[in-house]
Amino acid sequence: MVLVGMGETIDSDLRIPELKQKLLSKAYLEYEELIRDDLATTIEDRMEKEKDRKEEEYKDECIREKEEDRKKEEYKDECRRGGRV
Repeated sequence: MVLVGMGETIDSDLRIPELKQKLLSKAYLEYEELIRDDLATTIEDRMEKEKDRKEEEYKDECIREKEEDRKKEEYKDECRRGGRV
């Protein structure tokens, strides 16, 4: 990351607005284009990770719902065979 390359230490929990503020401070004006490119890449990477996480959560939810539906159908079939429904 750019800040590390410039000898800065950064907290892994640093949020995008805080990162942007730190990068665009006067001390780093000479690196402005590099910083903007790196910031854009960082934002893009985080957005992609968030998209992947949401897709994975959606897939997991679909699997859970299908399993619940399957169990409900099994229960209905079992009740029909046993004359409970």
